[in-house]
This record gives sequence, C-alpha cells and structure tokens, in this order.
Amino acid sequence: MKFSAKFEYALLTLLHLNCEPDDSPVSGRAISEELGIPYRFLEQILGDLKKGGLVRSVRGNQGGYKLNADAEVISIYDVYEITDGKLVPWDCSVSESQDRCGKNLNQCVISQFYADFKETFRTLMKKHTLQSLCIRSAAMKREAAATSAK
Repeated sequence: MKFSAKFEYALLTLLHLNCEPDDSPVSGRAISEELGIPYRFLEQILGDLKKGGLVRSVRGNQGGYKLNADAEVISIYDVYEITDGKLVPWDCSVSESQDRCGKNLNQCVISQFYADFKETFRTLMKKHTLQSLCIRSAAMKREAAATSAK
C-alpha cells in the first residue's frame, strides 16, 4: 500500500516537532531542510495541519511551529484525515453505488471486502499515536547507536 507524499511528509513533520528534544518552535525552512521536504509543499502541509488543529505557529524572531495538541492523543488517522480525507467505504445500498454494485454482484462482494479493509485500516491508524511512533523511533535510534558502537 502506498500513502500520499502529503500524508508521509505531514507525519514526518509532526514526528520531528514531537520527537526532537528541543521544545522551542521550529521554522518551516528548518523543517524543510532537515527532512528534505520541498519548502512550498511543506508550507501547504503546515497550513493544513494548523487548520486541523494539530500545530500552531509562533510569531517572532524565534518563531516557528509547535504541536498544538498532546502527542498521546494525535492518532495517525487524525493526520490521514487532514491530509487525505476520510476513509469512506462504498455502500451498495446508497443510490450512487447501486448502479455500480447492482449490475454485478461480484463488484458488491469486492466493495464489502474493501469496506472491511478500510475499517481495519482505520482502526489500526487510530490505535497508533504520534507519541507511540516517537517511542519506537527513540528505540530504533538507541539500537542503531548500540550497533554502530560495536
């Protein structure tokens, strides 16, 4: 499965804001350079994340972006909804889908499978938070450091 670049960059940005030890605001330019995200694209993403309530901007010479919510409550699904929209399954009972499903029952079976898949995927994304990903990231960094020290 492939995610959109917008979703992946948004996740990387939020992880950067949360996982890095410094709590001061980080400029969009610094995030862009650190993560290798095109600056103009990052500006759009940060605007969406701000509108979605996940980040806030701090004005001034030392300004930049910070998380606007607790990382323990920001789920991966929250980020996905902001960047890519909601996962909406097809529903064969809805009039727009009846034309597609009603003519071919195999299509309806596939649609039901797809709906189950989306629900499983949504549940999994809601289960994981920015904080849980930061904990994983820190563990991976420790393992990498221990391996390179040998």
